[in-house]
Amino acid sequence: MGRFDVVGVCRSTMGVRILAALRDLDPPVGGAEMSLATLLKGVSIQGHFAEDAPDYIPLEPSEDSGTIEGWTVKVFQSSDRGGVTSLTEDSQLERAVCAFAVEDLWSGLAWRLRNRSSGRLNIGFQRRHLRGVNRKFSKWLEGCLEREIELAKASGDLLLGVTQLHWSAGAARTFQKYGIPYLVFVRDELQFDHPDLYKSSLVNATAVCGAGLGLLKQIDDAFSIQKGAHVPLPVDYAGRFGTAEEVVRVREQGLASRTDSDVPRIAIIGVTPEKGYGFYQRLLPYVAEAWPEARFDIYGGGGYVEGLARFGNATCHGHTPVIEVFANCDIHLLTVRSTGSWGRVINEAGLFGVPSVSVNIGAQPEAVGEGGIIVPANADMQAWCEALKHCYANREELGLRAKEHAKVIDHRRSIAMFRSVIRDALGL
Repeated sequence: MGRFDVVGVCRSTMGVRILAALRDLDPPVGGAEMSLATLLKGVSIQGHFAEDAPDYIPLEPSEDSGTIEGWTVKVFQSSDRGGVTSLTEDSQLERAVCAFAVEDLWSGLAWRLRNRSSGRLNIGFQRRHLRGVNRKFSKWLEGCLEREIELAKASGDLLLGVTQLHWSAGAARTFQKYGIPYLVFVRDELQFDHPDLYKSSLVNATAVCGAGLGLLKQIDDAFSIQKGAHVPLPVDYAGRFGTAEEVVRVREQGLASRTDSDVPRIAIIGVTPEKGYGFYQRLLPYVAEAWPEARFDIYGGGGYVEGLARFGNATCHGHTPVIEVFANCDIHLLTVRSTGSWGRVINEAGLFGVPSVSVNIGAQPEAVGEGGIIVPANADMQAWCEALKHCYANREELGLRAKEHAKVIDHRRSIAMFRSVIRDALGL
């Protein structure tokens, strides 16, 4: 089937109907899901294109709501992780839900038979799970899209698909069957771990979206995509942290409350196999010898965080609001094993004047900017330790730069860029 279009209607006067097909949109946790929910909410209301958007300053209101009318957005997703949350309950988003289970026997085996040293899931069993659930999702979505096509023909709307993460292969397969152009977001290592399963969804996409040019280069090197589109992760700083005065107050009070102001405190948020589990097992004991006064505060839940609790220079705090993490730490550390998807927590740290140390993979250098230190991907433990020491010694200057750089993922800017990507994908 060729690309879906409506004959005889001027494209510039057409409405736009975005069809977002994916596993989750607003589960209780999930940065990638929350990011896409924010973007879809943003383009469903009035706003700007990237080229005419204001220079948004975090925590400061913008002058106007924009001149581009909102587009219709309908979401096709599972209901297995719960219903609508506060993130989207008051939005313009429409929904259709299926009752498919997010996990099954194969995904359970992939977890139970994971590599115990690295923490990586069993790839073979994970692939069996993904193949099955993508086939099921694609078949369900077919019936939904047939109705959407009929509605679009009647109204003269242009259709555009959007998908990401685990169920994106099935969504893309259905978009391709009906000739609907689509965008696919790459958020993590999933597509790189299962290239045969996700290759078609990427190479046939009108554009592949990713946060950061470094990540887009990684994607293009692996899959030779038609077009890459940089869409920064959207963070609603004001919604998360309040006013600029509140952020300053929290930071000042946090630092003043410390009884160990001379102890370097390094924050790590979230540990997974891709986000440094094996690496930290080597780094923490090295730093304990080379820089014994430094302490690591590790935040988040699960076995990977607990696996680092045995090191004497680490304290595991469990799930903790980000505002509490960055109230009193000195520097923030984030690394990745292979896929350089943008670490939004780097810029959240920057908002509080906390610099970051990260790795030269994918988009991580773009996330850090001048607000921290980037370490070569092949660096040894000594180089990492020296980078942490240098960042700590220069934390005030680097923190100021990190605070300035935080605006790069202000959600209003990201939404404007996403709106421009949609416009270009449809040739409006």
